[in-house]
Amino acid sequence: MAKVLLTGAAGYTGKGLGEVLAATHEVRGMDVRASEGVSESVVADVGDLDACRAAVAEVEAVVMCHMAPNPVGYETPVAAIDVNVKGTANLFHAMVEREVGRCVMISSLGVAPVADGVPEPPEPGVGAYNLTQLYCVTKGFGEMLAAHYFQTAGIVTTMLRPWWIVYDETQITKYGQKLDHYEASYVDPRDIGRAVVSALALEDAKFEALNLAQDDFVLGVAEAERRLGWRAQYRFESLRGG
Repeated sequence: MAKVLLTGAAGYTGKGLGEVLAATHEVRGMDVRASEGVSESVVADVGDLDACRAAVAEVEAVVMCHMAPNPVGYETPVAAIDVNVKGTANLFHAMVEREVGRCVMISSLGVAPVADGVPEPPEPGVGAYNLTQLYCVTKGFGEMLAAHYFQTAGIVTTMLRPWWIVYDETQITKYGQKLDHYEASYVDPRDIGRAVVSALALEDAKFEALNLAQDDFVLGVAEAERRLGWRAQYRFESLRGG
């Protein structure tokens, strides 16, 4: 069973992702608090390069799911940059040193500028990126760092771009908001986990970005289905008639 590092493993998204990933991989979870449901829990900050070096040791791939807390982490640049940018750069640097060549990054469709209400996903690592919010800017930086380390060190990153992440059963967002209507942009963390598992299994892995959402999302998820055999299993059926 391959060993992977999952950052942000104790977070809202990381818990569900890790639950799925742990069924097929030995998971080392890294977060600022203890992670549950993983083979090994590392309590450390991705902003600490030495901690990243230790966490990356003896893994075959890294799944990056760390993120500064939203919205408080974006009230000033400090946490947003330290976690989303510096932390991502630290992990990639450690991967180069440890000769770990495979990464799956949980990015966001927030990187896409919106025109007439429709997001226009940027070419990964190139742009044009959404510059309207600090969160979006830092997620774009993450993709550009992935592009840099692909070009300079050959690290192959699959960037997964969900939009609105929420658990189907509770339909309560990480902000405590209860959903009262259906949106095709919803995606359950466990479906993200399924996409991660499929991405790690790719025999022809390449530097790319794939959208994750419901089948009827305005951008479609045909490429995720083609590349990963992925379609959302959690369908938010109880909200669709509302």
